[in-house]
Parts: sequence; C-alpha cells; structure tokens
Amino acid sequence: MLRIYFGLLLFLCFPLLALGANQESYSSPSQLPHVKSQMLTAGFWISQHTSVDKIVLTPVQIDAFNNNVRNQLKVTKDIFSITDNFQTEALVDVFNKSLESFKSKGYYTFDGTQNNIELLEKAKNNEHLSGLVLGVAPRYGIVVSNTDQRFLPTIEGLYAQKGGIDFDELQNSGLNLGTAVAVVHQSRDRKWLYVLSALSDGWVEAKDIAIADVKAVKNFVQAKEFIVVTSPKADIFLDEQMTRFQDYVRMGVKLPLLEENNNGWVIQLPIKDKEGQLQLKKGYIPKQQAHRGYLPYTARAIYTQAFLMLDKPYGWGDMKGHQDCSRFLQMVYATVGIELPRDSKNQAQVGEEIVSFGEKVSNKEKLEGLIKVQGALIILPMKGHIMLYLGNVNGIPFVIHETSGYSQTKGEMQVKYTLNRVVVSDLSLGENSAKGSLLRRLTKIVEVK
Repeated sequence: MLRIYFGLLLFLCFPLLALGANQESYSSPSQLPHVKSQMLTAGFWISQHTSVDKIVLTPVQIDAFNNNVRNQLKVTKDIFSITDNFQTEALVDVFNKSLESFKSKGYYTFDGTQNNIELLEKAKNNEHLSGLVLGVAPRYGIVVSNTDQRFLPTIEGLYAQKGGIDFDELQNSGLNLGTAVAVVHQSRDRKWLYVLSALSDGWVEAKDIAIADVKAVKNFVQAKEFIVVTSPKADIFLDEQMTRFQDYVRMGVKLPLLEENNNGWVIQLPIKDKEGQLQLKKGYIPKQQAHRGYLPYTARAIYTQAFLMLDKPYGWGDMKGHQDCSRFLQMVYATVGIELPRDSKNQAQVGEEIVSFGEKVSNKEKLEGLIKVQGALIILPMKGHIMLYLGNVNGIPFVIHETSGYSQTKGEMQVKYTLNRVVVSDLSLGENSAKGSLLRRLTKIVEVK
C-alpha cells in the first residue's frame, strides 16, 4: 500500500540555518553526502515502490479530504462563505498585533538600519484603520499577475539579520495568477488591498487584482473544464503561435480550459481593464506544460512532479517567484487535486498520523519506523520544515525537500552550507550541528489520505 507522509516544524518554512558568532558560510557540494547520481531521478524511486500506480484516493475521496481540511481542521478556507461569519472589526486586532510583533523584534532594513520605527509607523498609517468599514461584505476579485502577499502594506523589507535579504520577515506568501480573493480593506494610499485567499491572508498590491462580482469569480475558479499546470512554471502566451509572452503560472495552478488545439491549451486568462474590473481573454499554454484535469493520485505522479522541481531555487515565502519547503509540497500535491495548507505548521495537521516520536525516542527506533513506509511527508520540530519521504536504500531513509541549507560543527565553528534549492538528501544531514540531524529532529509521520 502506498503511503505518503509528512511531519512538523513551524509557520512557513523557517530557514534551517542562520549565521551568528563563530560561524562561517560555504557553498554546498553539488551532490550531497550518501546520495548517488541515480537517486536524482524519479525513476529510481518509482522502481523501489511496490504499488507505484495504485490510486491512493479517488476524486470523490479527494473532495472529502479537502472538505475535512477546510471545514473540520479549518486550516484552509472557502472565501465565498466568509460572509457567514466574517467580522471586519477583527482586522483591527490582526493589524495591531502584527505591527507590535515587528516593533519588538529589532529587525534590520535593507540599508542595515535596525529597529526602523519610522518605517513601521509609515506602514501603520497606510493601514488606514480609521477607514475600516465595519460590517460590510467583502468584494471579490482575481489575481491577474503573480504577486507577493505582505504582512504590512509596503514593499520595503525587514530582515532578522543584517544583510540577510533573502529572508524578508514582511513576506507572508505569494499569490498565483488566477487566485480568487476576497477584498476586505484598502490602504490609505489606495495602492494596497488586504485580501483573503483559500490559503493565506495579507496585503497585495492593488494593481495585481481585478475586481468582479462574486458569480464571475466563482465561475472562473470552479470551472468544470480546466487544466492544471504540471511543469515547474508554465508560459502563458497571447497568441496561438505562442510568440507573445504574457506571464507564467506555477505548478499546481488550475485555469479554466476553453479548448485544446494542435499547439496546446487555450485557457481563460484573467486581465484587468482600465476601471480595475475583471475581463477574460484567451491565453495559450504549451501542451507539455499542463494536463487536462488533475493527475491521478498515485506514488508515480507525486514522485514525478516532485523531481520536476529538483534544483529549483528556494524562495522564502515565495520571494522572487520561487518557493519554500511547504509551498514546494503544496504545489506538488495540487497537481493531483489535494489542497494542502500553505505553511508547514498547518500541513502537519492534515491526513492520518502513522506514528509520533517523543523526545526520548532514539534514532534507531525512528529508522525502524521509517523503513516500513514509502512516500512520506516528514515533519520536524521547532523551526518549520517539511519534506517528502522517498524511501530507503540499505536501511538509509532519503527525502526530497526545498531547503536553504544545513550546518555542521567543525571544532568550535559552526559551518553553514548554502543550498537554496530542492535537493535529495538522507536524514543524517546536519548531524554534527548544534540543532542535530534531520532524523534526530523528526517528530512524526502523517499519511496524506
């Protein structure tokens, strides 16, 4: 029986390493220790699996899984039903707590200034709490260009370490072209909208959202005929010859399908008119970059999609159009119709827990548990990370995951190896570091079914 599992860290995917005193940084080897070249293909792991083409969940069962995640666990949401219980005044508390949190952390700005109160006060003013209209139903819209979702209405960044600009603490997530949103507030300068999506909430630049009536938005995202993107990034063109590039969409994105022609897929492309309203026009996606409907939920599909992402760049909170560890898995599983939550903390709650490891459980006991399963999502404690378990070779468990890097102790020095990409590794990674190996930090295994 195929089992696909996962385990927990915290919030998005906190970087696995950070430089401090007595630390040095190095580029990592192109191939990590214990990993053979043939392990860097989906085919190797497909051949190890005993039921690689067995259907894990049928479409009906996937709908039930997604409904449970949404309605029982409440770690995703239906933005079209929020009018039943949404309270605009709750945003005041959200905004104030977020701002106070950033004030207390002593973060750095891009130019190296620490605890820049002026930046935060400017952002607070732009949140425009006095303009928050209580009790008013949200407007609806569609994202028309891949965009960042921020904790505060500003493109300026805040960083935990001076010069650590790859990890912007104001970055919440990214929203893909075609994402449906509920718009619940607008900034004072009218350049930002506070929006709710199925996976995350935050500030988005208004230029990237087209407003429409709720029926039009529903029709777009609930289209019966659709394609799902299966390549890491699919190109969208404005002409049938596919010479006029418009934008790209990432793996797992679902778009309404109009027709199939010799070159590829003709899809509904959301655009924004001069009045800021939603308009739909034809877009064209190469056939090999997408699939009509979802892929079947099998081990073969998950392995194949995961390995298409191998070596793809790391992006904290979707920075620069890339992905972190939890988004990587969310994208892979979206291709089969599974709606995983956005961050690793919430991903840890879905599915069926197979085993939980207490603090005193030995590495040997964890290994014994791991070699009995294949295709697992693995959760680690403390600083949020999540990985796809591939299987074991000679009793050594291997995973594929998006990661910023790992550390090792050499003498009195912590040596940081930067990865910043999707990699295959075994669970001994980081075994001589202050935090310990991935295996040492493993807390549980959960089956996505």
